[in-house]
Amino acid sequence: MTTERISLCQPIESRDGTLNADSYTSNGFFETQGNRKEFVKRPGLVALTQITPVTPPAYLNSQGLFDLNGKLYAVINNVLYKIDPSSSYAVTNLGSLSATNKDCYFAKTFLDTYLFFHNTVNCYLIDQSGSFVSMSTPPNGPYVPGVVFLDNYIFIGTTSNRIYNCSVGDPTTWNALGYISFQQTTDDLVGITKYLNYLVAFGTASTQFFYDAALTPPASPLQLAPSYSIEIGCANGDSIVSSTNTVFWVGVSKTYGKSIYLMNGVAPTRISTHAIDKFLETDGVSTVTAYCYSISGHVLYILNLNTSGITLVFDMVEQEWYTWSQYSMQSNDQPNPGTYQESYFRPTYYAETNNIPYLLDDDTATLYSLSTTTYQDAGQPIYYRSVTKILDSGTTKRKFYGRAEVVGDKVSGGSMTISHSGNDYQTYSTGRTVDLNSSRPQVYLSGADRRRSWQFLSTSNVPLRLESVEIDFRLGEMDQEQSVGGGQNYGA
Repeated sequence: MTTERISLCQPIESRDGTLNADSYTSNGFFETQGNRKEFVKRPGLVALTQITPVTPPAYLNSQGLFDLNGKLYAVINNVLYKIDPSSSYAVTNLGSLSATNKDCYFAKTFLDTYLFFHNTVNCYLIDQSGSFVSMSTPPNGPYVPGVVFLDNYIFIGTTSNRIYNCSVGDPTTWNALGYISFQQTTDDLVGITKYLNYLVAFGTASTQFFYDAALTPPASPLQLAPSYSIEIGCANGDSIVSSTNTVFWVGVSKTYGKSIYLMNGVAPTRISTHAIDKFLETDGVSTVTAYCYSISGHVLYILNLNTSGITLVFDMVEQEWYTWSQYSMQSNDQPNPGTYQESYFRPTYYAETNNIPYLLDDDTATLYSLSTTTYQDAGQPIYYRSVTKILDSGTTKRKFYGRAEVVGDKVSGGSMTISHSGNDYQTYSTGRTVDLNSSRPQVYLSGADRRRSWQFLSTSNVPLRLESVEIDFRLGEMDQEQSVGGGQNYGA
């Protein structure tokens, strides 16, 4: 009898840019402890309030979430709402914005005096009380994704390749001559962000850095740093996220096509694998949302590919990719509306205030918090899952399987279902359940395969930190034994 340990920390692999075949892990993150790597379940979602009424499968498109002075501001279906966490999440309707289906982009000014934002059509300014403040001659849109606060200026970019700034220290005043052009290359501006002491401007085929040269008003204070320009552009401005002294974005290069990059110094570093690039190419990245979230020392870049309905998560510490999902009712703009299904991770807008991470659902107007002591998503199970690549243990001889034992923390009330496929992920066996609180969390299998993939799934409402599954098997020795054993016996 041969014993083999199968790690639950499976990398994302994909032959076709989908999750229909090949390995992946979902709804967790990896933690390396010396020579050991464990698969830890992600935090759960706590539903705090529904900001405005909507009954699924009906939906209202969310467009952004931000914080100012301990309050949260959400834009849903072109209406701005203020939410007060200190008053049982009381909601105040602050008024309607211009009609658009685009996201909103926010930035706070010095000492949190104002919150500036735009929705690519118009720009707005609110004070600490949540009241709108009029602005003098702001530049005309449409604007590109992103708002930057740098050296007491607010900067916004336009689709005419101009980067405008307000008067220094005064976001209520704008001058028509206060701009610098994105013109070192011939591509179009698609987004801006702040990185270190630079304003970084992303084009369709290049990236340019601007610094504050303190030029005399009304001219823009910015000046181009030409030696830092990069010949990698941005596929979608909504993929740009600044976090922890770096920037993440979905880039476009002449060599790799669409890939995901982070900024290392002033040089881009490609962090996506070939499998992740397949997801990007299959999806097209025409509609995406992205944000960063830190948990237990892990900095996570969370990217929703809306066309494909897939959420990809990059762990900056472990340098690994995961998928996250949510079991929820499908809205009328999604497949099979009105039914509960596992789909992408629906909370797509992030803000943090008073050290509490908040998320806004993309179309149910629900405000969540992420909690490390919650092990479900608003009362629905989290699908903590690991799917392996096809394994053959170094030989195509038929393997007759026996014991399977889960290696990891014991947890009361926890269980895991083990199933397998011997026909290239087309069908899976009936799952066998293991009690994770047992002194020996194991199950005895039957059946045989020459090559087999495994699926390990837990939906238990408990914390999970598991390492691997230990499998016993025996190799067939005689020709007649090779022709039996139930290679298609998926009822085992």
